[in-house]
Amino acid sequence: MTPRDYVMANMEITQAIKDRLPGDPRLDMYYGTLDYATARFNTILLKLSQDAVLEQELATDVKYCFDAIHSFYRNVLRYDRCPKPFKFMIGFVLHVIGTHKIPKIKRLLHKVNN
Repeated sequence: MTPRDYVMANMEITQAIKDRLPGDPRLDMYYGTLDYATARFNTILLKLSQDAVLEQELATDVKYCFDAIHSFYRNVLRYDRCPKPFKFMIGFVLHVIGTHKIPKIKRLLHKVNN
């Protein structure tokens, strides 16, 4: 996939973040994480679009980050729609994704910048 394809695939997430109304503090926290991750990912794509060699070297890392963002987004939607007694299970899944996969986006951004 090219950087343009990744950006087009992330348009749904970006629009959901913009349309989100504040309410549930935990859900707001998840959307905030998603906002930061998407912004960093778009910055990575912008820098990679300027350097084709680096884009090919980091293709697997970019795909991993893309999948992490979409996995997090799907689980945020699940968290929003599930009944209250089961939110803790999906919250745990979001915690695992947020602590193990999402930080790799920041590391990739540092790698691209340096």
